[in-house]
Amino acid sequence: MSLERWSKNWGGPSKRQTIGEKFRNFINPPGPIRHQVVNAIYRLTAQINKLEYSLSKLQAYDKQLFEKTVNALIEGDKAKARMYANEVAEIRKMAKIILTVRHALEKVKIRLDTYLIVGDVQANLAPAVVALKGVAGYLKGMMPDVFTELMEIDEALQATMMQTAVAAPAMVGGEVVTEEAQKILKDAAIVAEQRLKQNFPELPVLEGAPAQSSLPGQASVEEGK
Repeated sequence: MSLERWSKNWGGPSKRQTIGEKFRNFINPPGPIRHQVVNAIYRLTAQINKLEYSLSKLQAYDKQLFEKTVNALIEGDKAKARMYANEVAEIRKMAKIILTVRHALEKVKIRLDTYLIVGDVQANLAPAVVALKGVAGYLKGMMPDVFTELMEIDEALQATMMQTAVAAPAMVGGEVVTEEAQKILKDAAIVAEQRLKQNFPELPVLEGAPAQSSLPGQASVEEGK
């Protein structure tokens, strides 16, 4: 990309526009690219904070149920202990998802921060856009408000890429970009599992209790849609 074109995109839309572009920008005028990315970072941070708050509530509830499970075992009531253990397992499934999504969003945010410094929209934003859309799908039924906000951020970032380079739409679906996006999710899943082990004590082995499921981030990006 030439320095001239970059300066125009960084500061705002080019003055030389087709009739269609003029009409589209009149209906929904695009802001400067830098401002759009900063806004995306701000909105992402808000959603990360929401996930962290939800996680702290789940952790507190998990602690209560864990203590009830242990007390029921001490009292010799295995049926009640199994019931509490099943509830704990469900709580931890939700915690795994939230942890994975949270860390994936942190990775996406780092990409956006890097873009502000380096300025290479294709190298930094394309994998982030793919990962963001993939990871948002895990929250569709659990936290619909966060899911909706993440999808809006994703659309805004795609629009930013459209403004920056004609080749950007092709890159979003490219093999290299998808592979990088999957790596973002896999790395997030690893960190999430480590944090889960640190903050959630291991349950006693009980007959009839559900087995631990795999982390959502271990699936492909496409499965998160």
